[in-house]
Amino acid sequence: MPSKIAKKVDFHISQLYYQTYMASWNSQTATNILERPAQAPPKNVQYGRAASTMRIGDAFSLFANPEPDSDRVITLIAPPVFFSKNSYSTPLTLPLGLAYLAAALEKAAYKVKIIDCRGADADNVRLTPDGRFNMQGMDIKKSIKAIDPKTDIIGVSIMFSQEWPQVRDYIKQIREAFPDASIIVGGEHPTAMPEYSLRDCPAIDYVVRGEGELTLLDVVHRLRTGSVVEEVAGVCYIANNVFIETSISARMADIKEMPRPAWHLIDVEPYFQPNFTMGISHGRNMAMLATRGCPYQCTFCSSPSMWTTRYVMRPVSDVVDEIEDHVKEFGANSIDFYDLTAIVKRDWIIQFIAELDRRNLNITWQLPSGTRSESLDEEVIQGLARTGCEYLVYAPESGSKRTLEMIKKRVNLDNLEKSIRIAVKNGIITKVNFIIGFPFETRREILETLRFVLKLALIKVDDCNITMFSPYPGSELFRELYEEGAIGEIDDEYFALLMTQFDFTIARTFCRAVNPWEIVLYRVAGMSLFYGLSYLRAPGKIVRLITSVFRSRFQPHSLFEQRIFDFAVRARRTLLEKKAAS
Repeated sequence: MPSKIAKKVDFHISQLYYQTYMASWNSQTATNILERPAQAPPKNVQYGRAASTMRIGDAFSLFANPEPDSDRVITLIAPPVFFSKNSYSTPLTLPLGLAYLAAALEKAAYKVKIIDCRGADADNVRLTPDGRFNMQGMDIKKSIKAIDPKTDIIGVSIMFSQEWPQVRDYIKQIREAFPDASIIVGGEHPTAMPEYSLRDCPAIDYVVRGEGELTLLDVVHRLRTGSVVEEVAGVCYIANNVFIETSISARMADIKEMPRPAWHLIDVEPYFQPNFTMGISHGRNMAMLATRGCPYQCTFCSSPSMWTTRYVMRPVSDVVDEIEDHVKEFGANSIDFYDLTAIVKRDWIIQFIAELDRRNLNITWQLPSGTRSESLDEEVIQGLARTGCEYLVYAPESGSKRTLEMIKKRVNLDNLEKSIRIAVKNGIITKVNFIIGFPFETRREILETLRFVLKLALIKVDDCNITMFSPYPGSELFRELYEEGAIGEIDDEYFALLMTQFDFTIARTFCRAVNPWEIVLYRVAGMSLFYGLSYLRAPGKIVRLITSVFRSRFQPHSLFEQRIFDFAVRARRTLLEKKAAS
């Protein structure tokens, strides 16, 4: 039966393709466009960064607060979330990186406060003043008033480049309210674009690049002692209109000495609402990291610039200790691992499974960020399912072998499919992530990806996300496109373009062989056919979805159901607000 369905689906895709586009081509044009461009695969880039020779414990002593009796405060800020007004979804995630930074500062005896704009008013979703984007979280003016007047150092986390214009304007308002404070920014965006960030927002004093804890400790200590901040590795700044970038900071040698995230400085309860979590909601999902970095060099990803390819794993016992603490302290019933690539080494995951088995914590745990499939064989997947792993995201990115080679995604599609089949068989909710429209892709390669997507739908994969490629700052492809002039001027419109992940109305792409709206069509058709086939193969899921959305206690069984519920919650809230206003 599945093979007959697959043949019909392949036929309909082919018809869609030929009827819509081939009619307007002559045979020579079609042949040229479908041929693979004569472009060599990219070479490996050296992203190595030496581990720090300084022990983390020594850093807490060396950079300790020089005036522990002072009432001066360091305020760290997680700005509101900004996303496209046409977005069908956006997860609201705990500010894990900021909580780690705060924990390091507290360990060195500094007085720290966190203003978490995202969680402080999580239900408040409204349009930005220009009407182009949605903003979720605490009102900006209210958040600035919440900054302790004794604050002399302000740190702002900027993870996603698409939010830069709005966060930039937010920082400018912070500067107006605190003209004498030192403003430091960090995260993936300023790491990728330090000079641009500093020039576009002169209110910023320093950019901290890459892994931030040790660098921030050094900077803060120097600011408090009046020493020269400009000598700190990993810091960028502008002096006399000249951009200055110090040597890149070293990665931590051993993260097991890092204190746990300072969750006591924020209110985690708003993140336990059922429609906000990054994975499958169980009501009390807590965020964690078991590893840092990623050893791979995918050309569309900014991770090599942010973390290099140094991959560090925490001791298994330490990770499970933290899980156990979350269960006791927060009543957590599910753990979301935000790791870039959680499963790389098979031995580590086998030890992790054994430790969960031994402690019998009776929780679910999830890998919502995406992970590798090489170590996910039958023995490992059975162990994941047995110990409560409920949600597993695979990130093949493409169904075309040539595209995988070009983006340095070292994935064997046959082995990946085999791993996914085992996960589905063991009852783990599975999702797959794909990207189409890479600069070098042809229609043939995009169609190869769509065919693979539908093949996965037929084996009952639960979720799929197909995004259009956009050149992300810090990635190898961004640098390539920028140098050849394809991106053009970096301005607010460029950052708005990066909102494409959850917006089907943005059609600008950088694919040289396929026009933008055709790629939009493939994206919509691919996801529509995926979920159509997925639900037709299991009709009971449709009934479950319809009934569960209207229950008082919602329990999703896929990310699709999670996002439908999210949309329904927002729609009901908007309707009630309109009724109240009238």
